[in-house]
Amino acid sequence: MNRTIKRPIELAGFAGRLARAERQEADLAVTGQRYDTVLADIDDQHAALKTHVGSLEVTRSALDQVIARMTAGSNGGPNDGGGSSSGSTGEGEVGQVIMSTTEKAEGE
Repeated sequence: MNRTIKRPIELAGFAGRLARAERQEADLAVTGQRYDTVLADIDDQHAALKTHVGSLEVTRSALDQVIARMTAGSNGGPNDGGGSSSGSTGEGEVGQVIMSTTEKAEGE
């Protein structure tokens, strides 16, 4: 074993560097912990957003279905100020006329 004894000046410089390295190591550990905490929070928020987006998609689908039901069929009325969708003019046409027996007797 060949050991050499360092001079005091070399040892003094090394002690400062070692202390600086230890401070940096401690600072890096704190920064790493903060980084891990932030990443964990981001993961939690991302999971919450995924749940929220899922419920929004369900709501959108329900609204699409309601709108489709509301606009799907015609009620026979005029569309955008136009004529009747059945093509009738409405003159002299009636759906069903119900007459009472007294009206029939008087009209005969």
